[in-house]
Amino acid sequence: MITSAQEWTEEERTEKIAEAMMALGLDASTEDTGGGIVCIVIPRTDGGAISWGTADLTWGAAITDEDGQQVSYINTECPSNSNDVDGTAKALFDASLRNGAVRNRSSRLL
Repeated sequence: MITSAQEWTEEERTEKIAEAMMALGLDASTEDTGGGIVCIVIPRTDGGAISWGTADLTWGAAITDEDGQQVSYINTECPSNSNDVDGTAKALFDASLRNGAVRNRSSRLL
């Protein structure tokens, strides 16, 4: 069943944004963290990860080191309920790159 953007669940929206981030050149994947919360996980060059989520009114991310310990975070102005998949993906992509995200091998220069 195909749903319209207005009917997307948070999980569907998150998966679409992760797919758009992959198309932009990041190794983004979704992860169910339990309790119905799905986040976008992107590996970092130092072995850690950037985990994007929508626990508040805007998208934000926890940055962890290779041991899984949180070392920093990212705040954005991107509304968590926006259906602008491409705009949200681009904003999260840019912030991820500034914080050490790993580019996928097939990425093109942006």
